[in-house]
Amino acid sequence: MSGRVPPSSRAGKAQRVKSRSAEIRRAAGLYQRFSGHEAEEVGRVNIAPPPRTLVAVGELDGVLYTTVRDGKVEKYIHKFASKDKPVLAVSPDGKRMFVVGGRFTFTERGIVDASDKSR
Repeated sequence: MSGRVPPSSRAGKAQRVKSRSAEIRRAAGLYQRFSGHEAEEVGRVNIAPPPRTLVAVGELDGVLYTTVRDGKVEKYIHKFASKDKPVLAVSPDGKRMFVVGGRFTFTERGIVDASDKSR
């Protein structure tokens, strides 16, 4: 990750979400540890399955994103290490983007490359 990202106020704390689904609980816990905010359902999204064929555009050098952590709007730039880069791909109609492969995880610190020794 570019620069040092401090943990949120909920990093490392136990999950406190009531839910029927283990996957939802897991997602809510990740959100809480990263953002420092209580997770709440804001809606449901129907996502079409990915196409069987993708167009590989090239290596994804980095990601820029804006989020709210501990009540403060934060802007982040993550530059992938050369050996951890995923591929940016698009659907054949050019209307959906996909991040394919790569060696990274998303944690309470945000995007973390597999080669990051401070993981």
